[in-house]
Amino acid sequence: MECGKIFRGYSLMRYYRIIVIINVIKINRIGISIMKIVYSWLKDFVDISAPVAQVADALASAGIEVASVTETSVPPGVKVARVLSRVPHPNADKLSLCRVDSGEGEPLQIVCGAPNVSEGMVVALATVGTVLPPDFKISKAKIRGLESFGMLCSGKELGLSDDHSGIMELPDSYATGAPLAEYIPYDAVIEIEITPNRGDCLSVVGVAREVSARFGLPFRKPVRRLQAQGGDPVSAAISVNVEDSTRCPRYMGRLVRNVAIGASPEWMKRRLALAGLRPINNVVDITNYILVKYGQPMHAFDYDAIVDKRIVVRTAGNMGVSSFTTLDGVERKLAGDDLLICDGKGAVALAGVMGGAGSEIKEHTKNVFLECAFFEPGGIRKTSKRLGLSTDSSYRFERGVDPAQGLADALERAAELMLELAGGSAADGVIDTNPNPFPDKVITVRPSRARRILGAEFPADNMVFSLNTLGIKSVKNSEELVTCTVPHYRHDITEEIDLIEEVGRQYGYDNIPAAESASVSLVRQPSTAETNRDTARFALCYFGLNEIMTNSMVPESKRKLLTPSPVTSPETLSAQSTEPVKILNPLNPDMAEMRTSMALSLLETVAYNLNRKNRDNRLFEIGKVFTPDGKSGLAIERDILALAIEGDYVPQSWGNQKIENCFFVLKGIIEAFATHCGFGGAKFERLVTTCPLYGPESARVSFQNGISGTMGRVSDKIRKAFGIKTPVFYAGFDVTEWLSAPRPLPKYVPLPKFPPLERDFSFVMPDALSCDAVKNEIKFVSPLIKAVRPFDLYRGEKLSAGTKSMTFSVEFRSPDKTLTDEDAAEACSKIVSVMEKKYMAALRK
Repeated sequence: MECGKIFRGYSLMRYYRIIVIINVIKINRIGISIMKIVYSWLKDFVDISAPVAQVADALASAGIEVASVTETSVPPGVKVARVLSRVPHPNADKLSLCRVDSGEGEPLQIVCGAPNVSEGMVVALATVGTVLPPDFKISKAKIRGLESFGMLCSGKELGLSDDHSGIMELPDSYATGAPLAEYIPYDAVIEIEITPNRGDCLSVVGVAREVSARFGLPFRKPVRRLQAQGGDPVSAAISVNVEDSTRCPRYMGRLVRNVAIGASPEWMKRRLALAGLRPINNVVDITNYILVKYGQPMHAFDYDAIVDKRIVVRTAGNMGVSSFTTLDGVERKLAGDDLLICDGKGAVALAGVMGGAGSEIKEHTKNVFLECAFFEPGGIRKTSKRLGLSTDSSYRFERGVDPAQGLADALERAAELMLELAGGSAADGVIDTNPNPFPDKVITVRPSRARRILGAEFPADNMVFSLNTLGIKSVKNSEELVTCTVPHYRHDITEEIDLIEEVGRQYGYDNIPAAESASVSLVRQPSTAETNRDTARFALCYFGLNEIMTNSMVPESKRKLLTPSPVTSPETLSAQSTEPVKILNPLNPDMAEMRTSMALSLLETVAYNLNRKNRDNRLFEIGKVFTPDGKSGLAIERDILALAIEGDYVPQSWGNQKIENCFFVLKGIIEAFATHCGFGGAKFERLVTTCPLYGPESARVSFQNGISGTMGRVSDKIRKAFGIKTPVFYAGFDVTEWLSAPRPLPKYVPLPKFPPLERDFSFVMPDALSCDAVKNEIKFVSPLIKAVRPFDLYRGEKLSAGTKSMTFSVEFRSPDKTLTDEDAAEACSKIVSVMEKKYMAALRK
């Protein structure tokens, strides 16, 4: 798994040093969602009497991880009270002074900071001596000079909900002075972590099925009750046309007339609050209630605001719109394949994600059209990720809802609740664009294969019983074959192995005996590629660099900076394609293309660290770059070793001066690394090909074993594009072939028996002549020359324009004898002669 956006740099092995910080983002784990299940709500479907902790353990053993269990109860000492009067606090602008009737004795004076407190309001009063969670004792206090004899509480302060926007308002029917616990009984919330494949558990009904199976208790299916009919048929009141049945296989709707918008009853408010949702009004709360209960998102439209009384489900491209303003007031840019819900005038909702501005239920709404649909998960996921807009609805649609019975049940129950809580009457009939039954998903499973995979005996009869308890209709054909009809809400079950997993879950993985032997070898020899990778990693870590791992998907804008079309990789300097490899369904615009250069990833990491004051970055990565193959249509992958250094290579301390990272520090790292890995000698040449990544200080590097690449100082334009202010030096090499090539055995030679003879040569030469060319020329003048080392460079007034002076130390050595001046004289003369004739370099006097 690539984690570049989360872990920008880390230590791969214990020898590595950490210099970059971890960017913590607020998720539980990648792909994991938290679902809050209200324990009393579960009991609507399963007659469970076990303690909530036991239920949590049962869910965990079934493979549904429980994040936490929170028990909620009103603390003793909290009473129902009524606010008799409210006046501003004389010594504080944001405080109120309230007289509160607690049901006994004289009214109490209480200082309150809640903005919603008002005269006549029924509230929860924590009297003096009450202990609120976690351990806060209420006492008589003097606040801004006035005494306060208790505390008016919010739902969060009582541990009943997450709402702390104001004090909790109670119904007028609650008796003043009564303990609040008489009206709000004990309950509990089980927070479970749902993996992306278990969308069916994003509902109370789905989790109730699991509890029913684990405890062997009957599951009470949600009841569909016949709705009161009246008035014109719904088909005469509104029409629905789905233009793309692939993206919207089923669209259902009901019309409820003459509703009264108001507050929801306390039982519904309490359940929604415990589930983490804020109550709004009875109509909106009903759709949220259905969302949590069935896992089915719904949308309630103001019927009178639907132009021409028709609904059309079509894509933005067919609609001819490029933007849409959602309920939150944000104008969002649309792609052509984004699905919209439209009326006779224009778009009214972004299908499966969020309604449009103006389509919401208002205080004066009288007629409500309830939408209940099944949208294709892939399309909703694409729209949601591209817009960066994730909602409770989109999250469920992305994982798949029940397109069959669950859809119909949710709509019927919502309409029933609408009549019960908002009054009015339901129009005759239901709109259903796909009333025909969805085809059954039939899969066969072999008990013998289940035995091989799970390591325990599973007779056919036992498998049938286990699968039926999970709602999977199963029939025994023979001792070796069971036929299963998978319910439509189980999108995660597509083949035999999925059914075997369900059998294992129901049986309990803890009950499967541990194997005493295994045919799997626990020892594996690393491959050549793994060995060579580790060799490179250890070498670069030894030279002070830190390995990072980054995402191979990059934004188009920055990719164009480094590899404009045609795509030319800075690591190879070869134009490989006119276009990069593009992602068909990118999660977001920053992950739209596959990278064509490792430089982008390393520069992003350097910028990320510098923004967090992590300086002196010395980073490397062995990763892949991608270019399309015009013939096969597939991506060509190349392994690139990339290095980037910034800041100081050696920090200043009391014993030494600092050494700043520069072109020659990077060059030294490359040479030492090449020696360690057996690349052979390195050749550095001036980079003549135009490369946007580098400034003038750059070079092409090649090694004796055929590996080549580039290095240099990153250009100012590129640094500014990444927001980097300090100099950065980068090098990249294509190591694809080297990784899979066996490393040659090292060759050993005896130490020399005779001492060397050294001579220095200072040449005045053209400024364009490279040091490397001179070294290679001198080295091959005579077999007695063993080493050529440059050690001085001079440019100044004493030399003519366009020239420079370089000094080289040449080492002569013979394996047979100690050399004399006469032995080296001929070679020295030849060096001077060759330099004069070939490079017009004169020996400096």
